[in-house]
Amino acid sequence: MVKSVLTVCTGNICRSPLAAMALAEASPDLQVSSAGLHAMVGWDMDPEAQEAAAAVGVTVTPHAARQFDTDIGNAADVILVMERHHRNEIVARWPQFTGKTFLLGHFEKGKEIPDPYRMGTALHLRAAELIRDSVGKWTEQLDALR
Repeated sequence: MVKSVLTVCTGNICRSPLAAMALAEASPDLQVSSAGLHAMVGWDMDPEAQEAAAAVGVTVTPHAARQFDTDIGNAADVILVMERHHRNEIVARWPQFTGKTFLLGHFEKGKEIPDPYRMGTALHLRAAELIRDSVGKWTEQLDALR
């Protein structure tokens, strides 16, 4: 049974916190958190990502970026990443997490969520829309397992 989900991106200030907040709203009984493979430790969520989250109906909560590590990975039942290279890095550095690491877009033919950092408001909004849609697919799957 899946009780905890970790979302992972690069800096942990745009995509993964937004995905975690969206998933936590959609599945309040799940323990949801986020981390970055190259985190901007301690940083709040990017202001454009916050605006994009609000625009797609996700409530933004306080956030401080954190670095992915073995302990964080061990604490999660499922790890959801934004791009294939995130999964590849996790598998290479922490092979014990291979079986529980998936793309957030796994149920959408392996869709990736491109990094919108410093790319402008429109790309942040597009990333937020892609995340919201993928979170909906994961919520359906996780609900079916409970």
